[in-house]
Amino acid sequence: MPTAASNVVSWRTDGIKHNKNEIYLDVVEKLNILVSNNGTVLRSEIIGAIKMRSSLSGMPELKLGLNDKTLFELTGKQSRNKLIELEDVKFHQCVRLNKFDTERLITFIPPDGEFELMSYRVDTHVKPLIWVEA
Repeated sequence: MPTAASNVVSWRTDGIKHNKNEIYLDVVEKLNILVSNNGTVLRSEIIGAIKMRSSLSGMPELKLGLNDKTLFELTGKQSRNKLIELEDVKFHQCVRLNKFDTERLITFIPPDGEFELMSYRVDTHVKPLIWVEA
């Protein structure tokens, strides 16, 4: 039976029930900075991941939007804020890739429990918060 007809997904058991429906989202980012011997920042990047913990009943469909450059270019919207250009984006199998490609929305039926929704990299110039001289 096709997935769409049966509403069955391999990462989530049908008929899940929770007394309290909750979803937690954590954005975890790591900063990599390469500095020359004279103190010049040669390269910097942010390696990030969106980690979630889901306790939702049934087969919920969730949507998550991003403040990313491609979305604003697709929709023709202008923004005064700095837009983020994501690279090396990897999604959990629950994400509907066709929706992301057309609408730039992360649409998904989450697995029950903890999982990593996506990971990414952002090349950006970052000023170091902590400076060490040796």
